[in-house]
Amino acid sequence: MTKVQIAVLTLVAFTVSFNCMGAGQVNRCTKDGSVTYQSEPCPTSEARQAPTVEQLNAERHKRIRQSGGGARTAGGALSAPPQTSDALQPSLGVSYRCDGRTYCSQMTSCSEAKYFLSHCPSVKMDGDGDGIPCEEQWCNR
Repeated sequence: MTKVQIAVLTLVAFTVSFNCMGAGQVNRCTKDGSVTYQSEPCPTSEARQAPTVEQLNAERHKRIRQSGGGARTAGGALSAPPQTSDALQPSLGVSYRCDGRTYCSQMTSCSEAKYFLSHCPSVKMDGDGDGIPCEEQWCNR
């Protein structure tokens, strides 16, 4: 073999081994005092609880506040943050706020969609213009 062939074979072997090493994530797990390495996530003895809607919304609001809270306009400029106005829905005893959501898929009920349609700017929840929001998702069930 020539020196060039040896160099090429060495380079190929190095590349293959390097790619295999980066092929997947390796997790270091400790169970009963022994350490193991595996590609799957380490098992936990705790049951994982799914976050509540309130926790998810709180995290979303936190990210919006940290990012300035504005939305991008068609020209790419950052608009003012959505206005937040608290209002109580007397019949339900539920409080809703304009928080930047604009689509039916972001609502959780017909009453919430109705509040957003009547109180919040730039919502897109009444495609046919009849004053009833989210007819397919929430308000005609």
